[in-house]
Amino acid sequence: MATTSGHRKRVVRWNADGEVLRDERPDLAIVDPATWDAVQARLDEHARVYKARAVPHRKTNYLLTGLLKCGCCGALMQINGGSPHRYYRCTANRKRGTCTNRLSVREDLTKRRVLEAVGDVLSSPDSVAYIRRRLAERLGSLSRDSAAEATERGARLKRTEERIRGLIVMQADGDRSPLVAQMRVDLEAQAESERKAIEELRATSEAPIRLPPVDLLTDRVLALKALTDSPDVERARAVLGRYFRDKAITLTPEVGPDGCQAYVARAEFLPVVFLTENAETPSKFSPGGSCPRWVARGRNAGWIPRYRWSLR
Repeated sequence: MATTSGHRKRVVRWNADGEVLRDERPDLAIVDPATWDAVQARLDEHARVYKARAVPHRKTNYLLTGLLKCGCCGALMQINGGSPHRYYRCTANRKRGTCTNRLSVREDLTKRRVLEAVGDVLSSPDSVAYIRRRLAERLGSLSRDSAAEATERGARLKRTEERIRGLIVMQADGDRSPLVAQMRVDLEAQAESERKAIEELRATSEAPIRLPPVDLLTDRVLALKALTDSPDVERARAVLGRYFRDKAITLTPEVGPDGCQAYVARAEFLPVVFLTENAETPSKFSPGGSCPRWVARGRNAGWIPRYRWSLR
């Protein structure tokens, strides 16, 4: 029943059950009651199962879920049912039919090949030389940036000290106002903070460039393997995603020399990030196992060009 409230807008209110007029017409039914009840029960069961699967941020036990993308349309690759194996397939093709890529790939094979490819990339002499060269470039850039910032802060400190001297002169001339006293306290605290920052920046710019030992790459690969084998899949997935540009590995179906269609995985791996961020095992890069502070400040960590990994 619809009524009109004081603000002249129609408000719908449900009538009580006793006020509802019903007319049962079983002769107009398209299907018999038993079939109707069976279909409704089946629909309720489907809704219960698929709504549970669609819960946002629901945990998944597959390492690469959320990292794999379809090379044809850019949609995520998602686990598709199979027996006895699970398969990745383009969600745009499977759910919406908007992508022509119907090729699927086994989940266990994809995981193994991706981790093997990371190990292969990091174990090649060319890659090791590349990583050390890029790391030296980043450290050199950090030293230059730190020196420039120290110079800028030094100029700012000089201006602050001049203001402090002006306030001291005012107080010496007899100005005892609380405002002047508080301004001097604030400026002296600001100057002390600038001095400490300049000292740290100069120490960073003057520090010798230390490159990590070659065997650190092996240690990090083993740490990654141990992490991906751990039961905490979500944490392992988050760590692995940081090592790839845009946290993405693209799977593109291509026809191989044998005439068979297979996926080729492409990704921009970030080896300097992989090497310098906190690992699961103590790092040999710096004393105490901690990573240098510059790692968190760097913007372009560097990457190895795209690698092709065939997945059949």
